[in-house]
Amino acid sequence: MRAQSLRWRLLAGAAGAIFAALAIAWLVMGYLFEAHVQRSVENGLIHQGRGLISGLVRDPSGALRLARAPSDPQFERPTSGLYWQIDSAGQVLRSRSLWDEVLPAPPDAGADDWHTGDMQGPFDQRLVFVSRRITLAKDKAPTLIVLGADHAEVSAARAEFGRDLAVFLGLLWAVLSLAAWLQVRLGLQPLADVRASLDAMQASSGARLKDSDYPVEAAPLAQAINKLADARQRDLDRAKSRAADLAHALKTPLAAIAAQSRRARAAGAPDAAD
Repeated sequence: MRAQSLRWRLLAGAAGAIFAALAIAWLVMGYLFEAHVQRSVENGLIHQGRGLISGLVRDPSGALRLARAPSDPQFERPTSGLYWQIDSAGQVLRSRSLWDEVLPAPPDAGADDWHTGDMQGPFDQRLVFVSRRITLAKDKAPTLIVLGADHAEVSAARAEFGRDLAVFLGLLWAVLSLAAWLQVRLGLQPLADVRASLDAMQASSGARLKDSDYPVEAAPLAQAINKLADARQRDLDRAKSRAADLAHALKTPLAAIAAQSRRARAAGAPDAAD
């Protein structure tokens, strides 16, 4: 019976549409959150990279060295997930966190601005990286600066955000489904009013539905019911008229037969009278 119910069809359609919309919102918001977190990580790496650049100097022998090492302790812990590397004409400086590994040189690193993206790094880690080529004073060859952070932290942040968002969207789905139920209930109320009016019409053949009692969408239904009731009333009136005509047409012949029956009985012919 529920499969044939307009109320349940509307409720199922509304609940399904709301669920689909919220599922798409969950995916899109998760992607946007991950992109925001990654941009935040990239901005942090760029800040660290500027500190590296400001600390680069050459000693009297011409060798490149770093006057000020980054203060973040993760750069000192091997396989920590936070790395930096400086490559200048074959001379490579790198963070202790890289141990014996090296960061691959991004092919798109330019001198105008920092280049950002993802790449496969050491220790089977996928990295968020920033890179830039700079030219120090009196140097002919550019120096490549690369910094990387483990992408797993970004993925973990998205997963945690996705779980919290799923709980919130689940509660929102329940609230919106309840609102849809109330909307369907109020929207179908005129049909219940029509049914109550039909019960009144059964008790009184002259009763009719008032168009003004119903919304614009339900008024044509009330008009159609009134037309049907009028047609039935006309059919009933014609039937009564025909029955009256038939009764009048049979009245005289029946009276004559009754008179003949009485005369036959008075003449002593009861069988003929019967």
